[in-house]
Amino acid sequence: MEAYVHDAVQDMQMARDVLTETLEGVQPQEWGKFVPYGSRTLHDVLAHIAAADHTWALAAKGLLRGEGADAKPITPEEARAARERAVKRGRQRTPAQLIEEMHSRRQLLLSLFELLEPRHLALSLPAFGAEHNSVRERIWLGYHDRLHLADVRRAREQSWYPQNLKFLPAIQAGVDALAPDESLYVIYSVDAAAWELPSVNPGWTNRQLLAHIATGDWVLQGHLRHIIETDSVDEWPDVEAGNAERVGERQYSPDRALIDEYLSMRHETLLLLSQLKPKHLELTAEFWWQPRPNRHTILDYVLMFSNHDRRHRTQLRPAMKYARSMR
Repeated sequence: MEAYVHDAVQDMQMARDVLTETLEGVQPQEWGKFVPYGSRTLHDVLAHIAAADHTWALAAKGLLRGEGADAKPITPEEARAARERAVKRGRQRTPAQLIEEMHSRRQLLLSLFELLEPRHLALSLPAFGAEHNSVRERIWLGYHDRLHLADVRRAREQSWYPQNLKFLPAIQAGVDALAPDESLYVIYSVDAAAWELPSVNPGWTNRQLLAHIATGDWVLQGHLRHIIETDSVDEWPDVEAGNAERVGERQYSPDRALIDEYLSMRHETLLLLSQLKPKHLELTAEFWWQPRPNRHTILDYVLMFSNHDRRHRTQLRPAMKYARSMR
């Protein structure tokens, strides 16, 4: 096996061993528990995991056949539909059957990875989109098991029931952009040895950068609460001081705790956004980070807020395992 691929596979195997041990400890009555903060049960998550290697195996087969360069990106809607089909199919199978399928599909994927050569690693996978689609990055799949291992833990530790939140059509695009999936992909791909190293954000380690991502909604939430309660826009707090205070308080927090806080805080943001009324979107505010004077609507603010996640997860990317591999 090519040395770089070996490193990615070793990471996958370590993540899979921990996930398998955890799944085998799930009690029969727990498979129906919901995963915070969504609508999947543990059984649904297992069905998703069992089917996930199929997509990656198809991509690997395409690479080995010399395909992929002209593949069209999969739209978010197509990807979501494929995941939903896998979960629906998995609901007809027992957990034991799904775990067996998970193992068999992984063996097939690893047998394909063994055939990858340096020339394959130099290619891209356009089906993953226009950015971050290199084979060198995308074969590091251990993140996926670590991500869903955390889902299993949260479901077993908490009582959660899905909430059918409704949003004004005008802000739906902004709400969709706040989905944590892309940030979680980067976070769960970070090399554990890199958390204490300096990030590309001056003065912060990667752990402190994660702490900022975890608490980054605090300003938006303050504005939303004030708007909902008073129908008016509050003054900006001292954002830089507030950010520094929150990061300082969490500079030694485990990444697990920070990720949990990120997800909990993002859910709180969605709860607040679901309470906005059309009249609130027409209110205006001055953006403190732009040259003054300037005026923007609250609708503008909501629609652009996802840029915060995007900017800071980009700063975290150099700490990802694939980026730190020297082979």
